[in-house]
Amino acid sequence: MPDDDMASERDFNERNIEEFRRNGGKVGGQFEGFPLLLLTSTGAKSGAERINLVGYFDIDDKIYIVGSAAGRDKSPAWVFNIRTHPDVQVEIGSDPPRTVVANELPSDERDRIFAIVKERAPGFAEYEKRTDRVIPIFEVATKA
Repeated sequence: MPDDDMASERDFNERNIEEFRRNGGKVGGQFEGFPLLLLTSTGAKSGAERINLVGYFDIDDKIYIVGSAAGRDKSPAWVFNIRTHPDVQVEIGSDPPRTVVANELPSDERDRIFAIVKERAPGFAEYEKRTDRVIPIFEVATKA
């Protein structure tokens, strides 16, 4: 991705993160009405703190995040970060940040959850068609 694209994507993320925090977890525009959380992870290579606005799904009282990257051929950077450093923080709504563990689902459980994701948000079926990679899904669970 060219530097200009990365800079504009960072600006876009920063504006959405600010809007999320200002509005108790709500963001307008293309994210209007979609459940969102802020995911704070540790950079896999840099070790720096990274904050991303991520859509989530509450299924069977568990929270799942999907590394779709809108069907791009590479997973979003946060996927690599949480595979390396699974202890993360999430902010949902106006609740304070809480520390959780992001566990990548094994393939059978991933397939079951992804079927529900596609039912609730059909755009994810389109993302799946755009890429040859298996789109990863993580459960974010309170640390035991």
